[in-house]
Parts: sequence; structure tokens; C-alpha cells
Amino acid sequence: MRLHYPDVSPRDDPFEDAALYDWEYRRRRDDVRFYRTLADERGGPILDLGCGTGRLTVPLLRAGHEVVAMDRAPAMLARAAARVARLAPRLRRRALVLRADLRQLPVARRFQFAVAAFHTIQHLMTDRDLAFFFAGVARVLRPGGWFAFDTFAPNPQFLARAGAPGDRRWARTRFRHPTTGRRTEYSESYRLDGRILTTTFHYRVVDRRSGRAAGERRVGLIHRLLDPGDVERLLAREGLTLIATWGGFDGATLDGATEQHVFLARRGTTHHAQKNRIRGRRP
Repeated sequence: MRLHYPDVSPRDDPFEDAALYDWEYRRRRDDVRFYRTLADERGGPILDLGCGTGRLTVPLLRAGHEVVAMDRAPAMLARAAARVARLAPRLRRRALVLRADLRQLPVARRFQFAVAAFHTIQHLMTDRDLAFFFAGVARVLRPGGWFAFDTFAPNPQFLARAGAPGDRRWARTRFRHPTTGRRTEYSESYRLDGRILTTTFHYRVVDRRSGRAAGERRVGLIHRLLDPGDVERLLAREGLTLIATWGGFDGATLDGATEQHVFLARRGTTHHAQKNRIRGRRP
């Protein structure tokens, strides 16, 4: 999913370079296996919200599920569609890839399982936006349907970096860009304003002769930090009951030491979200 934030300029959009995104997160597979297990248990059809490049959509299709995948970022969605197009015809027929704003889900059918992987809900910056999203999910879930998602909860050591003085950088490394082949120097910096965490990814091209890095491309990624109690409260207001939590994709207990918070909610047999809230003006 992509939203625009005035305060990230002149940083580039983190979802414009879909090939680099896939390369950087090529080893992130624990969540894919976890959500596929939940999908296999609950069954389909499945709604993949904030599908990105289709890294979860395609495994779900290969597992035999019918999947509707949606995202707002054109480059990511194009890569997801290309991945689906390379599948066998019997699998492609089970897929539908849509461009959509998660606050206004453009589907009328009902789903048995919905998933918003890789911190998708943290790109919604206000309770109002999140409530519209949860209300939309509740609307398209079948009675008893499941909704699974995760959030990033940085530990105190990570948050201390966001308050470090000066232009401090972390996670420095060098790699070859998967598309251009250029050697590139990478680092990260962080800023925390209240509950809004801005991570800036710094990319500098390395000169082949001198070995020095020059110039800089900055990519800004914003997450809204969410407390588990706030998540449960907002879910309940829109007719979704939190039925399980985990502190990671290994099944660990959710506590203050875990940086990955995983949630599983269920829609009741009747949808009882507050009607006056849902009829409010959409974003």
C-alpha cells in the first residue's frame, strides 16, 4: 500500500523500485509460511490486502486458494501481476489483482480469510483511517471469517537510535543493485515524532575506479506505532474480535520484548460495527 506524506519530501517513495524491494526482502519468508498455514486452516476465498509484489499472493495461489490481491502502489502491483501471469493457467484463473485504497475496499464479495502482511496497517496514520479499514474488512468477511495482520514494535534499543544526535547511520552495507548492477552503499537513519517512526534508507552509488560512494538517494518509509490494546479496541469497534496474538511468526508469546506483533481477529456471526461511524465521510 502507498500513502503520501508531506513530511517525507524530498525522500523518494519506498515502493517505486519494486525489483529492489523484492531483492532486499528476498529472505523474509517466515511470515509467508505463517500466513499460508492460517489460510490453509481457514480456507478461501482469500483477500490479500497491501499485497505489494505478490510475495504472499503467489504462494497462496500455488497452495490452491482463490485470491483477490490489492495494493495502491503501481510499481509493486505491476510486479505482482507479472508474477501471477507467469503461473500456470489453472492458477491464474484463481487470481484477481486490483489497485485500491485500503480505506475504500472496492469489492462486494465475501471472503473466508483476509490478511494484511508486513506492517501494512501501520501505513494508516490516524485512528479514523484505521477504523475505515477495519470496517471495510469486517464488511467483506464472511460470518466467522478470519483477519490476520502484523505490526512492527521497535524495542528500546532501536528507539534510542531514533533519538541519537547528528546524522547517525546504521546497518551500513554494500550490494549490487538487482536491476542496474551498480555497486551501492546502503545505510539507515531513524526519526521518531510521537508515535510516527520515519525510517530513511540512504543509497549511494560506489564509483568503480575509486571505490568511493558519491551522491545520495533517500527513501522514506513511515510507520505509525500501535499498542496492542489500541489495536484490539479499534477492531472491536468495527465488529472484529481479537482471538489470538503472537510475538513473532515462530508462535512466541506477545510481550514487551518482541518486535513483531501478530494478530488474528474474527468477524462475528452478525456485523455490529457502529453504523454512524461507517456512514461518515470517507477519506
